[in-house]
Amino acid sequence: MAARPQRWRRILLGTALGLLLPLLAATGYGWLQWQRLQQEQGIVRLDWRGLVLSRHGLQVQRLELEQLTADGRRLQLGADALQLDWQLSRSEPYLQRLAVQQLQLDWQAPLTPTGQPSRLPGAEQLASLLAWLPRQLTIERIAASLPCPDGRCRLEGQLQLQHPGAALLPASLRLELQEAEHHILLSGELGGALDAARLQLALALDDQPHLVLDAQLAAAADARTLHGTLQLPAHPPVPWLHDWLAQWLGAAAAPLRQVPDALQLDAAWTLRLPASWQPQDGLPPQIQLDHARLQARLPRLRTDDLELRRPSADLRLSGRWQAPELLLTFAQDSQITVQRLDSAAAGLRLDELRAGLAGLQLKRAAAGTPQLAGPLVLHTTRLQQAQLQPQRWDWQGTLAASAADIRLAGTLRNAAGLAVDLHVQRPASGAVNLQGTLAEIVLAGGNPLAKTLRDWPALLELSSGRLQGNGTLRLAAGSLTPSADLNLQLQQVGGIVDRSELSGLDARLAAELRGEKLFIELPDLRLASLNPGVPLGPLQLRADYQAALAQPLAGRLQLWQADSDLLGGQLRVAPTRLELAHRPLQLPVQVRGLELAKLLEVYPAEGLSGSGTLDGQLPLRIDRDGLGIDQGQLQARAPGGVLRFHSERIRAFGQSNPALRLATLALEDFHYDQLESQVSYDPQGKLLLVLRLHGRNPALEGGRPVNFTINLEEDVPSLLTSLQLSGRVNEAIQRRVQQRLQPRH
Repeated sequence: MAARPQRWRRILLGTALGLLLPLLAATGYGWLQWQRLQQEQGIVRLDWRGLVLSRHGLQVQRLELEQLTADGRRLQLGADALQLDWQLSRSEPYLQRLAVQQLQLDWQAPLTPTGQPSRLPGAEQLASLLAWLPRQLTIERIAASLPCPDGRCRLEGQLQLQHPGAALLPASLRLELQEAEHHILLSGELGGALDAARLQLALALDDQPHLVLDAQLAAAADARTLHGTLQLPAHPPVPWLHDWLAQWLGAAAAPLRQVPDALQLDAAWTLRLPASWQPQDGLPPQIQLDHARLQARLPRLRTDDLELRRPSADLRLSGRWQAPELLLTFAQDSQITVQRLDSAAAGLRLDELRAGLAGLQLKRAAAGTPQLAGPLVLHTTRLQQAQLQPQRWDWQGTLAASAADIRLAGTLRNAAGLAVDLHVQRPASGAVNLQGTLAEIVLAGGNPLAKTLRDWPALLELSSGRLQGNGTLRLAAGSLTPSADLNLQLQQVGGIVDRSELSGLDARLAAELRGEKLFIELPDLRLASLNPGVPLGPLQLRADYQAALAQPLAGRLQLWQADSDLLGGQLRVAPTRLELAHRPLQLPVQVRGLELAKLLEVYPAEGLSGSGTLDGQLPLRIDRDGLGIDQGQLQARAPGGVLRFHSERIRAFGQSNPALRLATLALEDFHYDQLESQVSYDPQGKLLLVLRLHGRNPALEGGRPVNFTINLEEDVPSLLTSLQLSGRVNEAIQRRVQQRLQPRH
């Protein structure tokens, strides 16, 4: 009987050993595999406390994990009150729910090929992470230390995420972040049927709405449509948000600082998608954009030089995207408006500025860069600038803009009728090139230049002829000093200069601006007639001028030719150089062949006539006070001529004065062989003539020789006034003279 129990003990022991040894072997193998997994994943520490495990999930009171990989990635994770639920169905096992009361996270990205740690996980890492996320994720408190441009940044908040896995819908997100005393909330809902999904996203800052996005997918017979809206309401300034984003994004956040807080944005669009497309495929091969509209408003926008009041945009778009090509077209009524634009540097103000964008296209070819090209219309009801008369201006042309350069071509017009064809190019270097052609001005229909330029001389009226011009302007990158060329051509121009009538003016003018130097060339000027009361002309002039841009009126004038006909003779200035900064200027004028008969015809002296030809020199002096002549000389050519003076009033006056009686009798028919005159003229208009005559009257005392010295003083402005009022000029000049003679009250 004693042997039987021993036998059973041996049987039970053998059975236990038979069961225990495989279990121990399996446990040892599992332990070795776990150690191997830890080593492969770089897990250097894994501790937990309060573990409760069941077939539905696990609970952990405290979990700590540290990971360190060969590529430099480091992860330290701590979780309190963690609960993970899973679904172990044979068809599709998945993680159902993860709830964490508090999560501490310290993550360092792996090193890049340059040896620097990367800042954020890449797309593949994010996709891998999302694949492991449970259907429900709740983290009541997050305290994370993550890489950022300046080193390490802290992130605090809470997260709620819910999604159905492969079914995609419905899904929801609620992410709350704390930045000091400020609060950021991002919430989103993705719901509805798969072919009628709706996405709603909202961003709030300190409990104030900041951004709202709503998109709805709808099915049609041959396509799917995606309707969307985006709203950005105006909000108080949020500089703390810019600072917070700068910590995380570095220089990439800089453009966000340029977005004004007062910007109000409303956008709506409709996308047409292929009918076979499924949301889980990613982007479709082709997208059609229909009836998109973007509206943006600001009360005020300031830059370094510009201030815009109430700028707004109303953009209507349509187009298509077929990877990698893109085409967007601005539809009718697309426009940008600004109530008022001010530029302090240019002294410029534009009221009610409008840019019409209808027909403008944004293109991106398969192998090219994006380009904005098409028609462009600009309009301002009033442009004000120191050199211009305030009035309406319009531009109509084309725009071509890309990363390589910006080009504008079109016509600029104003309310006065001025039209200029402009071509503007700004390459990527920052330089500016401008070419302009002035549309021919027919002065008989009016002078738009006089109605455009503030400094147009008030006493210059052009009423006939034609005017044309063209020019270029170049501004190097980073330079404030332009180089420019200007060419003007006048054909048969006529009109009034002050109280003088001009006609038949033909001229060419070329001007250059090079750095700080100004060059002007007048290669050919011809004037048929200039009539201030005594007709001048034809007149010819050739000259060059150069000056420093800082002192444009203190340059050097080179006269090559200055000729004019006068009273049957000619006035000529020999080639000379004048330094305008050094006054007075000396300009010797040569007189050749002046006909005394014609001179006496215009001189308003009763009964005076004569004949003869005069030559001489008139040293013209130009001072700051005006024009003058010092010690000018005129003399008659041999053999002389005749002077006849018949005046009953002077003859009657001479009856009581024997000397005057003899002089008047001699001058009634005086044949002179010598005539000389000294000429002086002061800036106040006083002309002094000392006239010396030698000759005889054949009917007086047997024709004995007589010498005369006559001093004459004449007020030239008054003389010209009397000539102008006598009808020697046109009616417009006479009216000007009469207006000046009227007393001022």
